[in-house]
Amino acid sequence: MQRTNIAPEILQPFLEAVPNAADEGQSQFDTPVELGRRLALPLARARPTVVDLNCGAGHLLHATVGRDTTLLLGADIDPCRGQRVEGASLPINRITADASQLHAWLKEVGFLADCFVLNPPWGLFFRRERLAALAESELPAVRLAFKGIEERLPKGTIDSTIAMLLAALDLCTPYGEGLLIGNDATLQRLLFDPGAPHGAAAAHVWAHLVIPGNPMTARNHCQWQTDKPFQTGVLYFARDHTAGSRRFDWPNLPDRSWRQGVELRNAWLANNTNAERWHAARERAGEAAGSKPKVPWNLWLAEGTIHTGLSLFQKHSRKIDKSQVRRLFALNGKTPMDLVIQRHTRDELLVVAEQSGWRVQPELLAAVRSAIQQYHAARAPLYPLPEIQRLGYLDEEDIIECKADLADADGQVIFHQGQRYALRSETVGFSRLVTRPNSFTGEDEELQYSGQELAFLISTPDGTEWCFMDAWLRDDPTTTVGNPKRLKANRNDRPPVDFTLQDLVAHFVIPEVPDVAAVQPEAYGAMVTRLAELETALA
Repeated sequence: MQRTNIAPEILQPFLEAVPNAADEGQSQFDTPVELGRRLALPLARARPTVVDLNCGAGHLLHATVGRDTTLLLGADIDPCRGQRVEGASLPINRITADASQLHAWLKEVGFLADCFVLNPPWGLFFRRERLAALAESELPAVRLAFKGIEERLPKGTIDSTIAMLLAALDLCTPYGEGLLIGNDATLQRLLFDPGAPHGAAAAHVWAHLVIPGNPMTARNHCQWQTDKPFQTGVLYFARDHTAGSRRFDWPNLPDRSWRQGVELRNAWLANNTNAERWHAARERAGEAAGSKPKVPWNLWLAEGTIHTGLSLFQKHSRKIDKSQVRRLFALNGKTPMDLVIQRHTRDELLVVAEQSGWRVQPELLAAVRSAIQQYHAARAPLYPLPEIQRLGYLDEEDIIECKADLADADGQVIFHQGQRYALRSETVGFSRLVTRPNSFTGEDEELQYSGQELAFLISTPDGTEWCFMDAWLRDDPTTTVGNPKRLKANRNDRPPVDFTLQDLVAHFVIPEVPDVAAVQPEAYGAMVTRLAELETALA
């Protein structure tokens, strides 16, 4: 039975999804179960999972349950609360969402299925922007068919029947196939007529069954009026079939020998991640509808410790860079103060927390900013420092200015006075061989000590980095300095230490470091006042 009204609880999302919804209503049909069982006979016998993207109450899904079917996946913008299918043998794993929007979420999590049964709404227009992922389908026919434009439709829309056919083909596994029920006149005009706007998809239709009348109006099993000019079309499609279709007239059902390509013959071949990826899309649909996320934050603070997590949808999303996920989870178990002490870990924390697009708990951001403020306050010197001591604070800088030309060992000037150069710092490992007498035997033995030192790396415009470290690391023949990972390029077999820290001070401007009087003026003033009071009391 067709319902032309729109359920009040879905009025807004339905109007947002379907421009002509006000004129056509939901245009929703319930497929008679007996009819659905007959139409499913030409499908592959192996149907471990059956999917319907516009399932309504689930009549067509329940009608196509096979002997090995264990999973029914259904979606509809209408939750169909209170509606039941008599004799239903399996529960439906249901998503309440607009099918055109759902396609993008299913695509993002890599959902694929082997069997689709579809009776989408007839005569509705879906917004193309919601189905934009079809333009990037791995199936050339889907990409080409989606480009087709039906002139009589409003700009930026596509017929609902064609949209669901393309979406199903796009989500098919290599074994994937299915059936679609529609207005036969619409199917002829948009798929099979010469010059049909979406004719490219017809190659994947292996059988076209024409039924006189509209079986969806039947109230008693498969009895309906057949004396009217209206005809219902049923398409049998398969991803791996590309040879076009043969027409069959009701009550003759399609002969499966016309289907070409590979097909699923054993249930154990089915994609066993269907359910989890479907649930991931359902989680995303729920959030879009305003439900509270099961994972509200990707980065949050609990009892002073940073915690990280991903939603099920994010775990499967193909749009999330896996390197970004690794960066996120590298913060797990740390405290904000752990990460702000060193410049590179502090920068990494700020990038992940503020620029990566993760959902970050506001309390965590506040704790990070507070830790940074406390760190700078605690490391501020008590008095102005000379240049050599200010090197301990140089890791906070990104740019450094040359105040006197600096040449390499061959006398070629590398850094020029007045120019500014990119600067970074990195902790570099070193090892040192020492010979000393054994405390027990008295004989000399060779020992190796290892540690880490800070290296300053200044880049010339050609991208070459030059390393500045303590002089003893360069001059001690028993010491080996390990190259930083990012220092290996453009070294040209040079020694790992190019210049000393004394060279750095002599040839570059070392920025001033604010002391406590500048960093904490109020606290500094209070302490000066307190000191004066103590001196007065002791006088």
